[in-house]
Formats: sequence, C-alpha cells, structure tokens
Amino acid sequence: MSSQAPAKVYAHVTKLLKANLIKNPPAWYPATSIAPPSPTFLRQRDVSGIPLTGELPFEQEQREEKEKEAKKAAKAAGETYVAPSAKATPLLSRSARSIKHLRYKAERPKQIVYPEDRLRRRFYEDHPWELRRPRSLIETTGNGTQREWSSLLQPNRALSELTGEDVIQYQMFLMSKGHSEREAYSMATSEFYKLRAQEETEVRVAREQAVAFGAKPRKNFVQNGLKREEEALLRAHSVDRL
Repeated sequence: MSSQAPAKVYAHVTKLLKANLIKNPPAWYPATSIAPPSPTFLRQRDVSGIPLTGELPFEQEQREEKEKEAKKAAKAAGETYVAPSAKATPLLSRSARSIKHLRYKAERPKQIVYPEDRLRRRFYEDHPWELRRPRSLIETTGNGTQREWSSLLQPNRALSELTGEDVIQYQMFLMSKGHSEREAYSMATSEFYKLRAQEETEVRVAREQAVAFGAKPRKNFVQNGLKREEEALLRAHSVDRL
C-alpha cells in the first residue's frame, strides 16, 4: 500500500506530469480534480448521523428521559446502571475465542428502520384488500410531500384518492399529539371507515342516477365471460345440428 494519503494522489500525479516523468495522465486524473478521494482508506461508520432505531422524535425523547431517571435511581441506590439493550457476553472457551478472533467480519450496511414500518405492517395485516386498490404514483398538482395531517382527508383531494398511507401518516400525527399507538390506530381507522362508506354511497347513488336517466351499466369481466361462453355454446350446438 502506498504511504501517500489518497487525497494527495492528484497533487502527486500533477508533480510527475510537470517533471515529465509520466507523459499521459491516467484516465481518472480529470475526475479526481473535481471530486477528490477520501483522506483515508478506512471506511467510517455512521457518518450520516441519521438515527436508525425507527423511533419518532417524541418517542426518542421519552426513552432518553426514562434512561435519565433510571440512572438517577441507580446512582441513589448505589448500583450500576445497565442499559436494557446491553447484553451479557457469554463465556467462550479459548479455542472458540481464537477461532472467532480469526474470522473476517465483512462490512455490511446497517438495517434502516423507519417509524412508519410497524404502523404500515399492522394496517395492511388488518386491511389486506387495500393493497389491491389502484394507486397513482404521479403527482400532478401540489406538493405531495408537504401536507397538513390534522385531518385524514386532505384538502382538494377526492375520496377515491384516499389510501392506506394516508391513514398511517394520520396515525403518526395523532401519536405526536400525545395519543398512544393503540388509541391513534383506533381513531385513524374509524375515520377511514367513515370516508370509505361515504365513497361507496356516492358511487352507488351515481350509478342508480345514471341508470334512471337511461344509461346502460357496463358489464364486468365475469358477465362478459359468461356471455361469450353462452355464444360459443350456441354456435357449437347449431353446428352439431347441421
């Protein structure tokens, strides 16, 4: 391995070019002038500083407050505070320790956990048919990332655009206002059921009005299939008679 730091490679090659020790610059030479390499070959862990515990901000604050109170209580009792996540290391034999020491531990990316994951998992376990509803992934108007979740149905949005993700974001909003996860889930799903019932009622009334004004209802796939099957059977029966 070269003793030169990676960040000094560009300057080192520049000196070699000026001294005519090398005639043609390497293929990576222009790229390193724009984006110089890291100052060290060693990879750092958690350089972003993003929390990967999957906790909401208020949940993290509550956990830290509980840990502070537990540390104070342990200090007052003359005991040593041990974090709940800390696990006792099992005693290993000398051979097992030596074998484990010789193992190569590959660097792997950490698992990223979002606060919505557990809420999304529970909602779609209770409402699996919501995954079959068509959903548009194209935002045509407005900013889809900035919404006011004080209400489940967003302004200027139709009932048909309501999805399970809206329920999850609304539940997170209720949890940030002091409700427990169970209470927020009950409140969000109750309002979700009302809006779904309102949507079904509006669709049924619109269909009945259209039929009353002379519109012919469109047949679904099952009815079209049965009709084609009957026509095929009639054709086959007429051919047999001939």
